[in-house]
Amino acid sequence: MSRRFLFFVYFCVIYADVNGPLTDDFTNWLNSNNYISDNFTRTDYKTKGSYGGKSKANPVTTKTPVIFIHGNSDSALHSSATATGWDNTIAYFLARNYTTADLYATSWGDSNALNADTRTHNCKEVLRLRRFMEAVLKYTGAPKVSFITHSMGVTLGRKIIKGGKISASDGNCDVGAPLTKNVDVFVGLSGANYGLCTCEASGVSIATCNKDDGLWPGDTCGFNMYVCAENPLMFPCSGPTYSKFLTTLNTDTTREGSYVFSAWSVADDVILGGDMVWGRPTSLIPTSNDHKTYLSYGHMATKELTADDQYGMVVNKKIPQSTGHTLLQDGKKQIERSPRFVRSSFLT
Repeated sequence: MSRRFLFFVYFCVIYADVNGPLTDDFTNWLNSNNYISDNFTRTDYKTKGSYGGKSKANPVTTKTPVIFIHGNSDSALHSSATATGWDNTIAYFLARNYTTADLYATSWGDSNALNADTRTHNCKEVLRLRRFMEAVLKYTGAPKVSFITHSMGVTLGRKIIKGGKISASDGNCDVGAPLTKNVDVFVGLSGANYGLCTCEASGVSIATCNKDDGLWPGDTCGFNMYVCAENPLMFPCSGPTYSKFLTTLNTDTTREGSYVFSAWSVADDVILGGDMVWGRPTSLIPTSNDHKTYLSYGHMATKELTADDQYGMVVNKKIPQSTGHTLLQDGKKQIERSPRFVRSSFLT
């Protein structure tokens, strides 16, 4: 069994120090509005399982709320060496006049990397995250929210907005009508929108790679066989057979928001292959207004070290052009500088 896509290594990564969980005000509202069974607070992670809500210090939502969806085996906030959460991004937003009333996250699944190959886009997780989105909209009274998503959180986030039916490993379900009108900006970081080529080696027996609600990329495209990460491909390629979930997701032209942005790294150590799947970047959301490609970041670093870019996409609704990262933008290499964060500690 190949697990090449499941594990990541960190060296001297800088993390901000942010704590949750959801505020008492939001928790009480959830309990009074039939959300108790959804367990959005995730107290099993103590102060790291969720974030957001109004409080005496921050009694009103002053900006378009931002919802964060993490990836496979991660958590809302930094809970372990491999589950680093959204601490850096939330700290960056807080330092720029956002408050807990504007920023929202809940954990999905668990953070045990040994369970990573069991994750799918199943009805349980998709419907729960859809209800979290609906809850934030109702609770804040905001007409729109924005999303920042990472890894498997990208494809989960896209589905809860697009709605529609799922034929999943835990049954069939209807997510509901599209909620595009309620989304301002959707940011997708390092999402496997066209599957993972590592699934070719692992096979569909791995739940995460299954052909229904998994990340199966297809094993052939034209005369190209079992070489989905090869670039360029030896033969012309059209119509690879992705998983049913990804095929439906990508052929549905419903937009994820008024503005859609994608970002990824060609050095991604989880997706591998320079992010390519059958000749196209798997992290490029089909409806994207624009995208950014980093040269040196690993999979988790595209979330942890790009808070300034994420902020620029959400607030300014465009790809930042002068941030301190090594990147490819319009085919041109730009400058690398060290990212900046507050209240940090080192993890080795």
